[in-house]
Amino acid sequence: MLKTEKILLACVAFLLVSCSNISQWCRHSAASAGYLSRFISLRQQANDDATLPVSTVSYADTTTRNISWKQLSDVIFDRKWDEKLQMPMLYPSFSRNIKALNGKNIVISGYVIPLDVKDGMYVLSANPNNSCFFCGGAGPETIMALKFKSGKPSFQTDDFVKLKGRLRLNEKNIYELYYNLDDAVLVGK
Repeated sequence: MLKTEKILLACVAFLLVSCSNISQWCRHSAASAGYLSRFISLRQQANDDATLPVSTVSYADTTTRNISWKQLSDVIFDRKWDEKLQMPMLYPSFSRNIKALNGKNIVISGYVIPLDVKDGMYVLSANPNNSCFFCGGAGPETIMALKFKSGKPSFQTDDFVKLKGRLRLNEKNIYELYYNLDDAVLVGK
C-alpha cells in the first residue's frame, strides 16, 4: 500500500470514528470487543511493557482537598498521531491549577464503572455509565482510573461514591487515563 493510500485510509477511518456513535459498540465487560475492552488490553499491555517510562510524583503533602469534576475540566487536548497505534491520540495540557494538584491528596465523588471486576480495575466517572466518556458524549477529562490502597473492592456499575487518594496526572503515557487516583480509599456512598 502506498503512503498516500495509508494516509487516505487513516483519514477516512478517523472521519468515520469521529462522526459515528461509538456508544453502540461499547460493552461493559472485559469479554466484549468494544472501546472499553481495547482500553483494558492496552492498559494491561502497558503494565507488562517494561520500556514505558514510569512517572514519578512526590507525595509529601498530607493536606486533603475536596475536588470537583468542574475543576478537573480545565484541560486542553492536542491530537497527535501515534506511530505505534497508527491513529491519532489525545494528549492533555493541564492548567496550572490542575498541575498544582498533582501528587496531592484529594477527595472526589463520582460514579463507579467496573472495567475488570476480577482484577479490581475500576474507573470513577463524573457521569453515570450511559453518559460517561466510554459510552456517551463526555470527554476524557471526566474519568479517573482508580488504584486502591488495599484489596479488591467490589462495586456495581453506577454506584455513587466518595473516594480519597492521591491524584496523579498523566500527560504522556497513552496507555493510562489522564487522571489517576492512587491509594484510593472509599470514604462514603
